[in-house]
Amino acid sequence: MIWKRGSYNRVAGRSWSAHLQRLSPMSRTLALFVCLALCCSANDGLAQKKKASRKPVTLRGKNAKRSKKKSATKSQKLPALKTVADKQKFLEVIRESMPTRRVSTKIRYLPADLDNSLEYRVGRDSDFAPLIDDERFVRRVHLDLVGRPPSVKVIRDFVADETGSKRAALVNRLMKTEQFARKWARYWKNVIFHESTAPRSRTNPQALENWLTEQFRKGTSWDRIVAELVSAMPVRNKKKKKEKNAWSQKTGQNNFVLAYENKPPLLASQTARLFMGISIQCAECHDHPFDDWKREQFHELAAFFSKGKYYMPGMGNADKKTEMKPRFLLGEQPTVKLTSHQRRVAVAAYLVYNQDNYWFARSFVNRIWNELVGDGFYAVDSLGPDQECLHPSVVNRIAAVFRYRDFDPRWVFRLLTNSRAYQREIRTIEKDEELFTAVRPIRLNADQVKASVLRLTGPDRTIGRDLDREFRADPSLPQRDREGSVQQSLLLMNNATLHRKLNNGRLKKQLVMVKAPRALLNRLYLAVLSRRPTSREISRGLDHLMTVKNRAEAVEDLLWVLVNSTEFLTKR
Repeated sequence: MIWKRGSYNRVAGRSWSAHLQRLSPMSRTLALFVCLALCCSANDGLAQKKKASRKPVTLRGKNAKRSKKKSATKSQKLPALKTVADKQKFLEVIRESMPTRRVSTKIRYLPADLDNSLEYRVGRDSDFAPLIDDERFVRRVHLDLVGRPPSVKVIRDFVADETGSKRAALVNRLMKTEQFARKWARYWKNVIFHESTAPRSRTNPQALENWLTEQFRKGTSWDRIVAELVSAMPVRNKKKKKEKNAWSQKTGQNNFVLAYENKPPLLASQTARLFMGISIQCAECHDHPFDDWKREQFHELAAFFSKGKYYMPGMGNADKKTEMKPRFLLGEQPTVKLTSHQRRVAVAAYLVYNQDNYWFARSFVNRIWNELVGDGFYAVDSLGPDQECLHPSVVNRIAAVFRYRDFDPRWVFRLLTNSRAYQREIRTIEKDEELFTAVRPIRLNADQVKASVLRLTGPDRTIGRDLDREFRADPSLPQRDREGSVQQSLLLMNNATLHRKLNNGRLKKQLVMVKAPRALLNRLYLAVLSRRPTSREISRGLDHLMTVKNRAEAVEDLLWVLVNSTEFLTKR
């Protein structure tokens, strides 16, 4: 037994007083009597247990001698962490010490099941938005899964395909590509490094992105990816004997620890925020003002990341420190003495393997749902015990199946992108309107904008760097809080390099060669907005082509208008 399970009030993250205050006086009195009876029963059981433990324990067998039973915790041999192989053995020891987790790929939870649950919870008589057409679907799913818009040929082939299962087939095909792995590796790199406190010279974000790309490409389960990030180990540098434990930036998974300077408080708050969806950083200095997280809970978690003993500074006097023992947020704590490296591997294993930690699976599902649909069941970083959840039974079911499917990320993407909830039309959702009846308008992130522009201009480092600087934002920010800026608009309207590349690019040359005006407009709209123009847009485009005699100038004008449109920067 390596871990000691926590008490109920720590599992919920609430104090008993908070529970009692929510009850009526009659219920409160009854609850106190029940608690008193349970305490008396527990004390009697403990006394009997102590009395029984005084009896000598013998081991009977062939030629066996009378001996005392050795403690299971003392006989437990934990591997020393000198190599990566040792770390894997240690992870398995902890995993085996926990309740067996059932894993099965036969558990069925289909997109239709998800939609039926949502529609039942929302109300079948609600005003649901209709499903999008093929042109909008192919653009939306390309931007979401591979981070770039489709080509004109891909759009035309998909629309011409009359197969009933073509949308599901397209999703499966995109998830097998290198671009899918690269897109979501870049997303998680941005999530990890957005609040990084380390100087760029001491980290290597590209190494982290490359490592994550390889994991998504191989189909590595999400629990193993997170365990590697949280339990990253320093590598001995043979050339520099003085540096016994040098953190290599080239080792991709090390960069999560390096991004937060290997500081226990930062690693504790970021581990909880990124991989459990819980914001506990406020509890570093005082009890959390909105959740029932105590200051002691924060520093008990931070103790796992300390090299030696960890001390919590005093509230009024920082010099008055209290030693904190490692304890997980759910109240569990190690029952054996662990080294500093073993503690970090232990908290990583417990984070992903503990069946009581329902936040781990739920936070991943909620974050991906927020990225694809525009609204999460929770706010991305607010899955605390007292936070409001939209349709908890739905997200709990998805998270449970995600766990049973061995934390396969592709299963989550396949489930969501094939659902009606994902394929509904864009609609501005009012405050009093039920969520998930439509998809919220979603602004493209910096990588998607850059890919969309560079598809029209061709590769250009200067344009890519400028776009990345102006459109970069917090990837954990709710979609409703992501807004454009004046600088972004000015960049697209007035950037000389961008317009020179557009005017001299391959797309413009191809459009000028098209003789039929309607065919020109069709190709222009498919290339820029991934759809054919409406009748009104055709009428206006024809008028402009007739007014401006120089075909090249007319094409430049139309191209500039579409690139600067709101639709170009929005997922439809």
